[in-house]
Amino acid sequence: MIDVAVRSAAHGPDPSVEALLATWLPTRRWYPGRGEVRADPWLAVTFDAPDGGETTTGPDGEALAATSADVVLLLTRLVGDGLPGGGVTVQVPLVLADPANPGPGYIDTVTTTSGDVAVHDGGAHPVCWLTLARAMGIRGEPEALTERGRVLAGEQSNTSVILPGVPSSGGAGGMLKILRTVADGPHPDVVVPQALTEDGWDGVPRFLGALEIEVGDGDSVDLPVHLAIMSELVPHAVDGFELACDVASRGESFADHGAALGRLVAELHARMARVLPPGPPLDARAFVTGLRGRGARAVSDAPSLADHTTEIAALLDELEARLAGLPGPVATQHIHGDLHLGQTLFGDDSWRVLDFEGEPQRPVAERTRPDLPARDVAGMLRSFDYAAAIGAAPDPAGWQAEASDAFLSAYRASLAPPSGMDHDTADLVLRALVLDKALYEVVYETHHRPHWLPIPLGAVDRVFTSSR
Repeated sequence: MIDVAVRSAAHGPDPSVEALLATWLPTRRWYPGRGEVRADPWLAVTFDAPDGGETTTGPDGEALAATSADVVLLLTRLVGDGLPGGGVTVQVPLVLADPANPGPGYIDTVTTTSGDVAVHDGGAHPVCWLTLARAMGIRGEPEALTERGRVLAGEQSNTSVILPGVPSSGGAGGMLKILRTVADGPHPDVVVPQALTEDGWDGVPRFLGALEIEVGDGDSVDLPVHLAIMSELVPHAVDGFELACDVASRGESFADHGAALGRLVAELHARMARVLPPGPPLDARAFVTGLRGRGARAVSDAPSLADHTTEIAALLDELEARLAGLPGPVATQHIHGDLHLGQTLFGDDSWRVLDFEGEPQRPVAERTRPDLPARDVAGMLRSFDYAAAIGAAPDPAGWQAEASDAFLSAYRASLAPPSGMDHDTADLVLRALVLDKALYEVVYETHHRPHWLPIPLGAVDRVFTSSR
């Protein structure tokens, strides 16, 4: 393991590097700043050079000396009205090296007080991968650790790197996730997989390690901040949503997969309830008030919902009355928080769930708050609907209904409703949460993908027709 130092950004890269980043950052897919955003460099995380002059391997097999490059993780605070909570902290991993031999992720060369320096995006550079692995305590020969490493294409919120040479119990290698948006306090994508791995559950990719630093909160209290995570690579895995779309496109049944997913999610909720602290009793009034507020905003933002105003109010009135009539409190617990098919992998005939960050556009404290497990169930049900439509199933409604019924039946057979809630109330809660999710989707599609608008609008109609 190598030592990690955390210093003020004033002691970090030369100002010329920061000037380069000011123009480069807004072009990145993972960069959350849009519109008027102020960037304030905050912290610079640096590392001791590896012992023995380690050499790693580039994507083309070229040797890269780890001691010939400096790795700096620059944490920058972004402030702007369009950001979650008015501000976020982003992590910019950099590799600063000899300009005579620019490497993977090369951005540009800048002139500093010490001479010319080639600036690289560390997320694409094997020296950064090796440094992060060493800082997590990952052992192994340096060339082997990064050999055949590659960045996953298409990811928007983080940077994930497949590292087949990372030691793992199954021999499949590791998946390095570099968190691009950083939050104060323990990260749920560390806390939850680590707890589930220690509990012996194989429904998540095995947790292998994380890079954690401590920062002051202004009141002399050190808070843990996680910057990168290593988990075991799932061999021969395919994205759950891509698999579902492919099955739908061929007109084949997804019922067996749906049932397997139902059992997986039920086991996930049971394990999370056991290994993580319990949540407070459900505040029924606040729960329904939140649904009402989001429903009202959705109707205001999407004209296509105007005809459903009365039905939305009636369903939530019924929900509020039923919750108020329960004899005792309803339990809440930690949940996934943003569960859908795209948060699952299918490999070697089994399903796994991943990405416990919650909805990225919500503040961390809000998206990790204990909740009802039915919110995860609603998210998965909505995902089946999108897979049927985007996969162009010959009978989208029938495909979606069969997959959803198989998922729900398996889930309910494996896990009872939360303590304090009867089955009829649980059914109504699920309908309300499916509606909540579909209303959000209607607004999103209205503004961003109007050609997909019929998908969630159809779901809103089904919520109400199923009760008639």
